[in-house]
Formats: sequence, structure tokens, C-alpha cells
Amino acid sequence: MKTLHRMRRLGLVPLALLLLTLAPVVAGAATITIINNNAAGVGFNDPTPVAPVGGNPGVTLGAQRLYIFQYAASIWGGVLPSSVPILVRSQFAAQTCTASSAVLGSAGPVTVSRDFTNAPFPGTWYHVAEANRLFGADLDLVNPDINATFNLSIDAGCFGPGLVWYYGVDGNEGVNIELLPVLLHELGHGLGFSTTTTATCSTRPPACTGSRRPRGSASPRRSASTTWCGTARR
Repeated sequence: MKTLHRMRRLGLVPLALLLLTLAPVVAGAATITIINNNAAGVGFNDPTPVAPVGGNPGVTLGAQRLYIFQYAASIWGGVLPSSVPILVRSQFAAQTCTASSAVLGSAGPVTVSRDFTNAPFPGTWYHVAEANRLFGADLDLVNPDINATFNLSIDAGCFGPGLVWYYGVDGNEGVNIELLPVLLHELGHGLGFSTTTTATCSTRPPACTGSRRPRGSASPRRSASTTWCGTARR
């Protein structure tokens, strides 16, 4: 989850530039598909007319939001060698936002998998997108791979006058909050750059207890067969 505090801007542009640089050199690019999870008239489906901005051709607020998500998906897809499609359930929803700080958004794996064929390490949980790549097929045909939620309240001006999402792709956000680098950062969490485990240890490994917590779940799911401190890896 990414939170922005007033007077402190995010230094995420270097990540976007790095991904843009790497994208053309990776063979076997992954296909990342954005699943629009918003209801009619909300989020990606907001019909409010807007002018195209900063390379974003959308003419409604919803279309511009969706364009940025698809743009970010194409950047990550260009640097990830996977033959298994990656599905990202995505939505804009009202989240915490005050005059001094705001939750910008979050993303994470919907499920995690362990001890599948071709898993590099036993007893180790892998984000499902990475697990699918290693296994060579979709290990969970029911659920999407990543869930991504971004703050709808930002565009309502909750963070202050003029501080709204910038939907361009040219880096000219001015005083606004550029969505693209924040989204690239959060999608990275869903792809594998995060941990999905919590652990408590009373002695040295392997005497540990723990749980795995896929993003978006209300509570941890217990697994008595896994010793987290000894085997859980990021």
C-alpha cells in the first residue's frame, strides 16, 4: 500500500524509467490483462468528459484511468518472461484521504502457492503469477492473479485544491499526483516484490508458527505444515 504525505513527494519516477528502458530487451514477454472490476458509472466506467492529456487519448475520466492501467501492464509485461497470462482485478474505490495524508492505492497477490512442480524451494510460498510462470500453467483457474485498488477520493480533491490524479504518461504532473509510477510500484508487489507471510518464533528455526495472508483476505489462513522462519522467502 502506498501512502502520500503532504510536502513529501514519491520518488518513483526512476522505477518507471528503468522499466521503460528494459521493456524492449526481454524476449517472451508476458501478457498482463486488466480486469475492470468497477460498477457502471464508477472508476474505470466514469463517463465524465475530459480532454486528452500527456499522451493519454481518453476522452472520459474512466477511459483515462483504464488507459493508465493498461499502459502500466504493458510496461511490466515487456520485462517479464512468462508464457502464462497474468490477470489483474482492478478497481477505483474510496479510501482514506485527509488534508495531510492519503492512501494512494495498493496491489498484491490474490493467492499464493507452494510445493508445485518446478518450485525452486520446498515449503516456500510464491505469489501466484510467479508460481504460474515456474509451473508453466495456471495453478488457480478460478481467481485472478493480482488485486489492485486505487483511491477514488483523490480526484474529489480530498487531499487539497488541485491535488488530483494526473493521467498523462509524459511525467508532467506539476503539482498533481502522477498515477503511472505509483501503479507500476504497486503492481510490482502483486508480481512478487512483497512478502505474504507473518511469523512469530519462540526459538530458532524451525520452531515457528505462522500464517500466509494473501492481499485482500480478511484474516490469515493457517497452515500447520509450514515452518515460516526456516522456509518462507520473499
